[in-house]
Amino acid sequence: MPIKMTGRYEEGSDQDRAHKLLKEHDIEVDHVYGVDVQPSGMQEITFTFNGRAQTAFAQNGRVDHVIEGWDVLAPKPVEGTWRGGY
Repeated sequence: MPIKMTGRYEEGSDQDRAHKLLKEHDIEVDHVYGVDVQPSGMQEITFTFNGRAQTAFAQNGRVDHVIEGWDVLAPKPVEGTWRGGY
C-alpha cells in the first residue's frame, strides 16, 4: 500500500502538474499552494521557494513570467476567517 508523504500533492492534481511545469522550466519551487485558471487559459500558479511567495504565469505548457509575491487572493475558508478575515 503506497504511503502519502506529508506535504506532497495528489498524483495528477493541478498542484502536481504545476510543480512539474515549474521544475521543467528551471524555476526553483518548494511548494505550490494554488493554481488559478483564467478565462483566457492563463494559469496563475502561487508557490514558495526559500520562504518567498511567488506567482508564475503559464500558458500552453510554457511559463511566461514569474513575479515576487502572490498576485491572487488567498482562498476563502470554508468556515471561520483566514488571516485577515476578509
